[in-house]
Amino acid sequence: MVILVEAIVRRPAPYQAHLVLGHARTLFNWAINRGTYGLETSPCDRIKPAALIGPKQPRQRVLSDAELTALWHGSEKLGYPFGPLYQLLVLTGARKSEVAGARWGEFDLTKKTWTVPPERFKSNASHLVPLSDAALAIIETLPRFTRGDHLFTSTYGEKPITGFSRGKRCIDEQMLGAAPWVVHDIRRTVRTRLASLRVPDLVAEMVIGHGRKGLQRVYDQHTYEAEMREALEQWAARLRDIVTPPPENVVRMRERV
Repeated sequence: MVILVEAIVRRPAPYQAHLVLGHARTLFNWAINRGTYGLETSPCDRIKPAALIGPKQPRQRVLSDAELTALWHGSEKLGYPFGPLYQLLVLTGARKSEVAGARWGEFDLTKKTWTVPPERFKSNASHLVPLSDAALAIIETLPRFTRGDHLFTSTYGEKPITGFSRGKRCIDEQMLGAAPWVVHDIRRTVRTRLASLRVPDLVAEMVIGHGRKGLQRVYDQHTYEAEMREALEQWAARLRDIVTPPPENVVRMRERV
């Protein structure tokens, strides 16, 4: 276990090393509790993450306007399935697994909603995503297959898309000069941009699927669908301003100045 984690640290990928060690610890503890695999101790028991890997630093990467523009136009060049997948990540702030595993049955295009079912949502509860007009426009361009109902697929709808590293490399080629980033940074960027638009924290948290906590979760049963929809429309409008090139005459005017 130590050899595996050290190899990941040397890449360097310390954050991933912490995740791998955490998943391995959970797996071995599960196997021990099952009592059917002959394991009595976990190889992770004596490993101290901070000593082996270093302190776990929270990620704080947020994409700039220039990086969002490069990401958006790079997605357009990439095409289906990864191109529109990345664009929906930017427009919704949803997790990569939620978008990649989306199925047509989860969408009500008339009501402009997407409901992520409990089995695919991190909190084991359904998650409602109001679709902005921009997000809906992208979804309506996606092909539909007869073999299955996955939105993003390379197997004619039978299975969800895989091979994310390949799609990420293609995007990176369009973002030459950008500092290293991971797909989850898109989600953090959306949350940060919602705050900059003065969207209330509760609504912004619900948009990205964090939801309510404590007594608020018990007593406040309002769905906040209208508020989330307004927030996502605001973000779509701001994103359009960011990624749309200025008119040629405006560019020339700026060059003169």
